[in-house]
Amino acid sequence: MGRYKSIERPPVGRSVQIEVDGERYEGTYTVDGSIVSVDTLLLGSRRGTVTDGSPATVARVLLLELVHLSKRRSA
Repeated sequence: MGRYKSIERPPVGRSVQIEVDGERYEGTYTVDGSIVSVDTLLLGSRRGTVTDGSPATVARVLLLELVHLSKRRSA
């Protein structure tokens, strides 16, 4: 079992979706303290910190970064 900052219970995954160039991308994000983690089946995973704004907004930005990284690799 994984280790989490909050020892009470593991973070619960939430769905995140974006649309880029007419294509829809989706993943799951979790929040553990100020850390947001986005996981996708095809694009991998990415982590970021919540500073200003909501965890959902950070998750969408992280998913967008994964999409852009994937497109750069395949170009």
